[in-house]
Amino acid sequence: MGVIKGQHLRIVLNGLYVAYSTACTVHVSANLEDSSTKDTTDGLWTEQDLTGMSWDISCDALYSVDADPTGANGENALDMVLAKQKVLVEFQGASGESNRVAQGNKYVGYAWINDISINATNRQNTSYSLQASGTGELKKNGTVSNNQIV
Repeated sequence: MGVIKGQHLRIVLNGLYVAYSTACTVHVSANLEDSSTKDTTDGLWTEQDLTGMSWDISCDALYSVDADPTGANGENALDMVLAKQKVLVEFQGASGESNRVAQGNKYVGYAWINDISINATNRQNTSYSLQASGTGELKKNGTVSNNQIV
């Protein structure tokens, strides 16, 4: 059975893995609208039309300011929010040292980081959580050309 362990799925923001990640979620939703009429299925069953799609991501990580050329640390993530710019998001399996060798299908899209919270509890590791809402399509095995996903 090809079960993937949680440590092997990673989120990448603007080409950098979320460093010290402890959890990540990608949520894709289909927006439906009731299209039932008096003439459809005797009024017993509803009919739905797909009216749109949306997606978002969230992740939790330990807050670090270490220089890491392959990973976005907590300070980088905060800077991305303050820059008020869309970020390129990739969600993909990984392997190798520190689980940073891309592997398998990847999903690519642009998103706005719309929420970041930093949790600093006394005598505990500082952590942060971020959420980003997709803008446009989340594409399987997409690539970026001229800031467009193809």
